[in-house]
Formats: sequence, structure tokens, C-alpha cells
Amino acid sequence: MDTKKIDSKIKKYLALAGGITTVVSGANAQVVYTDVNPDYLLSGNLSVYPLDLNNDASPDFMLMNLDTLINYVSTSSSNIVTYNINVDAATINPGASSNGWLQSNSYPAALAQGAMVGSSGSFESSNSSFGYPLAAVVQQSVLYNGVPVYNYSDTIGNFQLDQEAILGLRFKINNNIHYGWARIEYTSGGILSIKDYAYDATPNTAVIAGETGTGLVSVIENENIVQINNINNQLQVELPAGLSNAQLRLISISGQEMINKQLNSNLENISLNELAAGIYIANVLSNDEVTTKRIYVR
Repeated sequence: MDTKKIDSKIKKYLALAGGITTVVSGANAQVVYTDVNPDYLLSGNLSVYPLDLNNDASPDFMLMNLDTLINYVSTSSSNIVTYNINVDAATINPGASSNGWLQSNSYPAALAQGAMVGSSGSFESSNSSFGYPLAAVVQQSVLYNGVPVYNYSDTIGNFQLDQEAILGLRFKINNNIHYGWARIEYTSGGILSIKDYAYDATPNTAVIAGETGTGLVSVIENENIVQINNINNQLQVELPAGLSNAQLRLISISGQEMINKQLNSNLENISLNELAAGIYIANVLSNDEVTTKRIYVR
């Protein structure tokens, strides 16, 4: 890993911190809330975002994006076995000097708003340079003497692709334990979106996941609503049961309409391979309601 390149990125990101809005609540609730506005979109192999909960210019956790291919070749007599492993993942690791821990159950937990983050939770630290996977897609193929003999694909982690969830975090300030949270989304297009975060300024005090000091953030629930996902540049639109008539519009970030299509089934797949890489806005109009989602084409 090129640590100099990552260090330079960290300094650049920290320089942007002055544009982030932070709110501290009143005396009875010491929640310090930071809204990352607009959401920070992290993409590209080994790109990092320094999560600095108390904004002291010392990152408490590191969010990382992975998009890489690992090749391994082994030989036995005249046989050549080649292993190709594609990894597309979002990970998180405590900062180098933060003494940070992640609320987890083998992988970092994907909390709903209102969950309690405190001493009753199970927290773990990672010694891996890549940290714990939040969500990952792993594809493996094996070639035996150049002939494909095995293919494997799996998703790991507690964060579901294209759905928001909240991380439970524990870290130290001046050797005192503090609890916090961060709301993120990892898309099937390989983009890690950092939305907001907070912590309780009173040591050893539990914080509610999503608490801003004035209420709870709104985490999008995907039950009984239109679901829009991009899976390998295939736009998938799923309509809830009982709804089979809707209109899809896909608009580029510059405002140009790229797709306008009537949806006549509960599940439709639309290829995006002809579109240029970039950010698009998908709108689905159904029952006089509009569902909107950002789509990332690669």
C-alpha cells in the first residue's frame, strides 16, 4: 500500500472539514453531530475517508474502498492452476492512534436508527491493514491449464448493498471512552457514501444510533416501497406487490434525460452499459409518488 499517497489524501480531506456543519446540543444531552453535506462519495481502489468524530484533525476511524483483482498462480509438474479473485468491498479500520473499536457480531454491525451504542454492546478492534469488511462482493475463478474449472461468488458483511445503515463506534478522547455512530451506504456500483456522524461528549455515556441532539436522522426503509438498484451496470427496479404500472426516468447529473420507460412488471432490469461512467438520478413515478435514487455507472 502506498502510505504516502494515502497520507496526502487524508490531509486533503481534513482540509475540507471546515465546510462541514457541526451541532452541539444543550447541557442535558452532549451529542456532537456532524452532517456531511453533501454526502461524501468514496470510490476507487484503496481510496480512504478519515472519520474524525470529534473533529480534532486526528482520524478516529478509516473508511476504505477496495476494487481490486488478486491473481495467484501455482504449478505442479506440468499443471498450471491460476486463481483470479475479484474483491469489491468497503472496509473500516480504527485510526492509527485512536484506540477505536467497532460494534460487531463477527463483522461490523449494521444498526438501525434508535439502537443503543454503549457499554452493553460487543466491540472489536482490527489489526488488519484493510480493516473489517462492511460489505463486500467476492468473485473467484480457477483456471486449470488455462481451462475454467470453478467459479464462486459471495457477498459478505452485515451491510446490505444499496441500503443505509449505522455503524456503532467506541473510541478514546484523552484516554476516556466515548461512544458514537456513523451513517453510511455502500452501493452495488462500488461507491461508499458517508452521510453523517455523531458522538456523546460525556465519557462513558451511551448514544442512540442516529441521534443528532435534536432528534433522529431518517434512515431509508426499503420495505413496501419501490426499490432501485444498480447491479453490474444493470438498473434493477422492483415494485411492491400490487403495483405493476410505473414510469422510470433516468437523468444525467447535467439534467439530460437518458431513459424514459414504462414499467409493466414488478421486476425489471435495464442495461446501462451504453451510458458514460458517472452519476445519474433515477426517478420512478408510481401512484402519484416519486422514488428517487442516485445511480453510479462505471
